[in-house]
Amino acid sequence: MKKYNYHRPQTLKEAFRLMEKYNGLARYIAGGTDIIVRIKKGVASPEALISLRGLEELRGIEVDGAGALTVGSMTLIRELEREPVFTKNLPALSQAAVALANPQVRNVATVGGNLANAAPSADCAPPLLALEAWLTLEGPGGKRDVPISEFFQGPGRTCCAPLEIITRITIPSLPDKTGMAFLKSVRVNQDIALTNAAALLVMEDGMCRKCRLAVGAVAPVPLRLKATESAIEGQKIDKELLGRVGAMVESEISPITDVRASEDYRRVVTGVIVGRAIKQALRKVYPDGQEVLG
Repeated sequence: MKKYNYHRPQTLKEAFRLMEKYNGLARYIAGGTDIIVRIKKGVASPEALISLRGLEELRGIEVDGAGALTVGSMTLIRELEREPVFTKNLPALSQAAVALANPQVRNVATVGGNLANAAPSADCAPPLLALEAWLTLEGPGGKRDVPISEFFQGPGRTCCAPLEIITRITIPSLPDKTGMAFLKSVRVNQDIALTNAAALLVMEDGMCRKCRLAVGAVAPVPLRLKATESAIEGQKIDKELLGRVGAMVESEISPITDVRASEDYRRVVTGVIVGRAIKQALRKVYPDGQEVLG
């Protein structure tokens, strides 16, 4: 592996100046758990590495008066796994963190890095899609907010300009009677997802007022299942409805066959785990079993 110039700026302005120096051909590096592997495999060969670890302005977790949560992009995956603000209020995101790789990786990997890598299988993407999160992107020209549903452009591609950095992730406040869950199918422990799924339900008088479903590893980008969502909203979630979920999910995804799984396997399993995620989300709203699958 060739030697790289490694920079560790202390401010965003310094990071932007360095990237301009390399004409956008360097790479920002957060935890480094993805880019270092890609460099070793010869898939990536940036001009230099610009570490974001020294940027305290990219850290921190804040809750505003309306209940919206803002997370710095350099927040560790381990924090998503352990901090009560996630484990209690955003269990789908915490479940995704627990499912990501292993403790050693989670201790250095960041939520911003997991998204910026733009892997279709990124574990943080489905719960944040279901939560309808917004990403704040910042570059030399200023800041802009982008809904996460518009962020991913293809495998390894995002709407970020070469000099831009994800600085914050904002998760809107959630109404009462909200339940959520995340599930992941893997070949072996610590592997990347064969398929993963997140479900978010807002219930009212036993009916589903709002449904958000998102999946990964079954299309060029992590994606929302909008047709399936529409079929569930306004309905009582019972066994008959759940029995139709698998077929609806299968019609919305476009998995591929690769060394880890076949297209058909991914299609069927995704339908199954979306149904299970819906059940788990529903039980978060009704833990005593009332009005569940009646």
